[in-house]
Amino acid sequence: MADSLGKQAGTSSSASRQQRLLLAGGLVLLLPYLAAWRLGDLRESTPQFLALYLVAFAIYAATTVTALRIGALSQRWLGAVFLLAAAMMAVTLLNRPTLSDDMYRYVWEGRVQANGFSPYLYPPNAPELSRLQDGVVWAHVNRKSDVTIYPPIAQTVFALLWRIVPDSVRWFQAIMALGALLAGGLLVGLLRDLGRSPARVVIYLWAPLLIFETAHSAHLDGLVLPLLVGAWWARARSRDVLVGVLLGLATAAKLYPAILLPALWRPDDRRGRWTMPLAFLVTLAASYLPYVASHGSEVLGFLPKYFGERFNMGLAGVLIPVFKEVGVEPNRALLALTVTTLAGIALWMVTHPAPNGETAVRRSIWLIGAFTLLTQNLFSWYMLWVLPLVAIFLPSLPANGGLAGIRAALRQPGSLAWTGWWLFCGLVGLSYSFFIVWRPALWAVWAQYLPLYLLLLAEVARWFLARRPALVQAS
Repeated sequence: MADSLGKQAGTSSSASRQQRLLLAGGLVLLLPYLAAWRLGDLRESTPQFLALYLVAFAIYAATTVTALRIGALSQRWLGAVFLLAAAMMAVTLLNRPTLSDDMYRYVWEGRVQANGFSPYLYPPNAPELSRLQDGVVWAHVNRKSDVTIYPPIAQTVFALLWRIVPDSVRWFQAIMALGALLAGGLLVGLLRDLGRSPARVVIYLWAPLLIFETAHSAHLDGLVLPLLVGAWWARARSRDVLVGVLLGLATAAKLYPAILLPALWRPDDRRGRWTMPLAFLVTLAASYLPYVASHGSEVLGFLPKYFGERFNMGLAGVLIPVFKEVGVEPNRALLALTVTTLAGIALWMVTHPAPNGETAVRRSIWLIGAFTLLTQNLFSWYMLWVLPLVAIFLPSLPANGGLAGIRAALRQPGSLAWTGWWLFCGLVGLSYSFFIVWRPALWAVWAQYLPLYLLLLAEVARWFLARRPALVQAS
């Protein structure tokens, strides 16, 4: 009896120590964000920014290890986690967004709509918009000769926000940060439903990628994230209509979530077989119809041209010279390869339905991963939708296991692949080295992709070796 009480006390003491360590890590993590705020223009100080980013990622890595060791987290400690995340975002949004110009485009397109024009028909440099052009917002808008690329829900958000806070750069940053925090709240619910510690939300909320890409750069993904996490949570609860609606809204905000439809569909369920895709299509159609009715195919905007652009390529950069060597047009070949790969994965998922919600959510990484590895155009914020998944599926660590515990965790199936994606979500920030010489740096591309490829290949090799006896016997 005494031994049992002693073990319980020891366990409680260890958990309390881990929670205090986590909170201390969060406080220390504020420091690089404060230093980045002091830099001011992060684009003009790219080397210093990258150094601070890597420092932040190193501290964040330590907090990730701590979070993976915590089996439970009280409401008080969970509130502290969110409060620290909000503090990191608040410090980061104090600076004018300089790592990306996209947010100025959002504000501009809100202004254009408020003045009775359509961003699908009029590019920023259109003569008809001359009276709206200024040196505060318009001067920073990118692609001035191109119409918008953003879908209807995004345009609705831009117009609504502009009407509430006209031309406010700071408020647009704050709204995207709040969206990211909301996604964190939804992620806590999903973690609990999947039987995982809510402490894992740290892996999402404190990620430097999330802080800089939402609170600083105010990317639209900050509003897409709660829709995606909500769809994953709804799938875990078998709420098919809600999955379809949320995924439809996310797609009508930024298109790419559409590829997750096969992973979240339940084709083996008599009711879910039609309710989820129908809800998705109805939501998508309702979002697009008002714009299609007035603009027709113009509602695609800049999208067709976008497919030909290249930046920060991984596997695509290796394949392009090969396609050229054999006389195949690289853009079409890569698009065909991407579509074929995604279609193949989707077909397998439909013919082999996920047995439960957790498996369905986990399978999302197959589609996201294929798209990421094959794309010709990968900006750092494109990896934001991976953060909630790595927060869920990184392997747990023993409370007092040290390095031996980490090695043991990495021997679990899938752990190497998830570690690779977690690492990539940090190293992808090196793509901002572009601003040093205004072209992608080869060293930065290798630094981002090589660890991911090695860990994915190691996972595949381990999977094959584990099944080799069965494969040999079958042959």
